[in-house]
Amino acid sequence: MGIMTVQITNAQREAPVSTARMTRLARRAVRRLGMREPGRLAITFIGQHRLRALNRRFLRRDLPTDVLSFRYDDEPIVGDILIAPAQARAYARRHGIPYAEELARYLVHGLLHWLGHLDSTPQQRRNMRQREDDLLAACGVLTSRDRRQGTGDKRTRKNPLSPVSRLLSQECD
Repeated sequence: MGIMTVQITNAQREAPVSTARMTRLARRAVRRLGMREPGRLAITFIGQHRLRALNRRFLRRDLPTDVLSFRYDDEPIVGDILIAPAQARAYARRHGIPYAEELARYLVHGLLHWLGHLDSTPQQRRNMRQREDDLLAACGVLTSRDRRQGTGDKRTRKNPLSPVSRLLSQECD
């Protein structure tokens, strides 16, 4: 078995991204998912208009999107995951979710797509959401949705940092 490395790049200015924090989260998620293929997985944060253009070009969908994942058969690069942070920020604002948590979810969502998980049907979307929740929990992330439903540790609510902020501020390596 080889070693998969993760490369994070921020190629946009629409929304803030801490590449160091996202790298730590991605590495933890990759380990939790057992992704051991040799090569490099490139995760790039790009502008929402650029991501829409790529969605149109490669998937023939002229629609905005938040995440695209591409899997390649060759080393050294085994795949690309493209994420639009501006989409995460807009969604977080609309739904009262911390932006850092939503961005973490997009990263996990992209990893699951890269592994072949689909979300085209209502049942697939429910399954994908459950996998995201499970992986975020396994990585030490308590989602806002969990807190709203009262399943989270009530002590967490008193902490000035959100669970994702705490996770991302810790060394995950």
